Order: sequence, then structure tokens, then C-alpha cells
Amino acid sequence: MNLITEDWHAGAVVEASWVRAEAASFPRHTHDEYVLGTNLTGVEHIWLDGLALEAPAGAITLYNPQAMQASQFSPQGVEYISLHLAPHAIEQVVRDNNLAGSTFEQGVFHHVGLHRAILDFAATPASHRAEQEEAFIQLLCQWMEPGPGKAGEQHIGVQHSLDYLRDNLGAKIELDALAAVAGLSKYHFVRCFKKHTGLGPLQYQMQLRLLEARKRLRRQQHSLQIVGELGFYDQSHFINAFRKVMGVTPQAYAQAFKTKARNGTGFCR
Repeated sequence: MNLITEDWHAGAVVEASWVRAEAASFPRHTHDEYVLGTNLTGVEHIWLDGLALEAPAGAITLYNPQAMQASQFSPQGVEYISLHLAPHAIEQVVRDNNLAGSTFEQGVFHHVGLHRAILDFAATPASHRAEQEEAFIQLLCQWMEPGPGKAGEQHIGVQHSLDYLRDNLGAKIELDALAAVAGLSKYHFVRCFKKHTGLGPLQYQMQLRLLEARKRLRRQQHSLQIVGELGFYDQSHFINAFRKVMGVTPQAYAQAFKTKARNGTGFCR
């Protein structure tokens, strides 16, 4: 049996692990938590409370607390992300946001949005606590409310938060503060904001920062000053975020713009 666990995040609410299993199996066992996961590669054969199930790549698995479960992984190997969620925390989310209830149908199913949300949460560094909280709330939104919702839902509140973000580009803003500006609970705020913009609020703030950073780089402002004034964690964070969107480093962008401006040809993208 060969199990390799990476990127383990442990906390009172959620424990997350990224696992690679080769020619491995788990005997019948149970958990006190909800166990929510998604398969990345390979096929997992599951026994769940007397049912035989199969989870291919891209599938979501959910086991409720006290469910009896066993797994057999394909010989070619399986890679998956597993989240252990504390029941009291899930029940608190349900109560605080007047959701339908905390009884979820367990088993294997396909949900592209939830699959993506689990990946995003697992890939968010634990040191980026605000971004990790946002990713976790977006995960809960996908899990608990898979429906499309209403177009323009809570538009005024979301617009207030957008104005606040634009006016406070350099501030390290907490989700609680943004939700208060919008007049919504944190859960409903993140859900409505993403439906309105297509991004989570802190992801949207990052886009605003990068737009401002581009303007400052064109004026040849030093990247260290940009990092300090626009709220990036450090220069590495700025470089990686900028390159992800622009395809080049801030230094290369500034240099290209400087060269084009000197030659009188301009620069745009």
C-alpha cells in the first residue's frame, strides 16, 4: 500500500489533504466529520453504507458523519483531494444564513463548479488566510446552493462593496468588513458578489490592484513601492500575480513599455 499525502491544512473547521494512492485500499471505517472530496486522476471503487459506487476522475464524493465507507484504488493510481468538515461548523453556516438544512445526500456525483472550488481551496496557500477563507466560502456556496440564483441579486449591496474596494486598493480588507459594507452575511455576500462579477471579492480586488500596478509600471514606479502601496504580501506575490495575468514579469513589462516609449511606438495590451 502506497499513500502519499501533501499540502496538509489542519484546523478546527476543515482539514484538507492532497493524496496520491497506488495499489492501495482503505478497509471499512467511519468519520465524525463530513468528508467531501474530488478525484483528479484514476478510479476509486467505493463501498458506502452497503452500496457499491465508482468515482472516476472529476467526480465528487461525499460521506456524511458516521457513514461506513471503504475504498479500493485502481492499480494505475488515484490522485484526489479530501476535505474533513466539522459538522458543528456546517450547521452554524446553515443557521446563520437560513439555508434549507444540513442533511446532504451522500455518494458520488458530478458538479463542475464544486470540483473547481475544491481545487481552488486546496491550491490557496495557508499563509494567505483571507484568500483561503474566501475560497472556503465559495466552496460552501457551490456545495450548499448549486442553483443559479437570481440575476442581479443584492445588486446595491454588491455595488457598495465594489466602490469600497476601488477606494481602498492598498488596504488588506477582511471579508467581514466587506460584507458589512454590503449589508449582507459573509456567506451571502461572497455568493452574490461572485454571481455579479464572476470572481470572489478578494480575487476582484487583486484584479483592481493589478490594473493600478500596470499604470504605475508605465510611469516607471519601482516595483517595491508598488508592493508596499497596493497591499501585496511581498514582491514574490506581486510578481507571480502579475505574470499570471499579463504573461510577463512586472520588470519585463516596465522595460518593454520604457523601450517602446523611448522609440515613440507606444505599448498596449
